[in-house]
Amino acid sequence: MLLTFERAKKEDLEEIHEIEVASFPDPWSVDSLWTFASDEQVRTLITARDMESGELVGYYALQYVLDEAEIAIIAVKRKFRRQGLGRRILEEIKSFAIGQKIHKIHLEVRSENEAAVHLYRSFGFLEVGRRKNYYEDPKDDAILFCLSI
Repeated sequence: MLLTFERAKKEDLEEIHEIEVASFPDPWSVDSLWTFASDEQVRTLITARDMESGELVGYYALQYVLDEAEIAIIAVKRKFRRQGLGRRILEEIKSFAIGQKIHKIHLEVRSENEAAVHLYRSFGFLEVGRRKNYYEDPKDDAILFCLSI
C-alpha cells in the first residue's frame, strides 16, 4: 500500500478520534488532537492515507524543540494493522526529523503493548528507562525509548 502523509485538517479530527478511541484505553480528546494539528511551530499531527482509496489508515502526533522530538502518538486503524504501516509511519517521522535537523526521537509506550515494543526495538529505538505503574486502567509500566539519528 502506498501512503500519502499530510498535516491533519479540522475535518479529519472526528475520524482520527475514532481511531484514537479504538486504539488506546486513555484516548486523547478531539481538542487535544486539534492542539497538535493547529500548531505549526513545535507540534504536528500528520495523517497517513492510502494513496489509492484516500482512506485514513493511521496518524502520528509529534512535538519537537531544537534537535529533539517526542512521538506523542502513533496509531493505525485496526483493519490495517500487521501490514507494516507502523514501520512506514516511523520512516516518515524519521524523514521529517532529518528535515528539521532533529537528532534524537523519544517516545514512551505501555510495556504490555508487545507489538509496539517489538516495532520500536526493531526500528533501532533503545530502551533508556521505565516509569513504574505510569499508566492507569489497566496499570502498566511505561518504557522510555530513544532513537539517535
